[in-house]
Amino acid sequence: MSVYQLQRCVWDAIRASAVKSDNSGHPFDVSRYDLTDAERQAVVDQDPAALYRLGLHPVLLNAFCRVAGYDRDTYRKALAGFGTGEEMTGRWQK
Repeated sequence: MSVYQLQRCVWDAIRASAVKSDNSGHPFDVSRYDLTDAERQAVVDQDPAALYRLGLHPVLLNAFCRVAGYDRDTYRKALAGFGTGEEMTGRWQK
């Protein structure tokens, strides 16, 4: 598994979707990339949780989800399980 290959595949998918003037229904060709089965399936299924687990950069994940048509609430719900509550204290509270 190469994280670079996954990042490159998603970047190319984002660019291909942005450049297309029409949505001809042809899925993005992931066979050009050296991906594992799990990586390939995550890209084809457009699964944000799986892509996050596989190490896709958050900026690419956000752009990919926007291109895939996820609205903000759906995107947030898909990644909600990965968030951790952070308890912050100020310097003066220590």
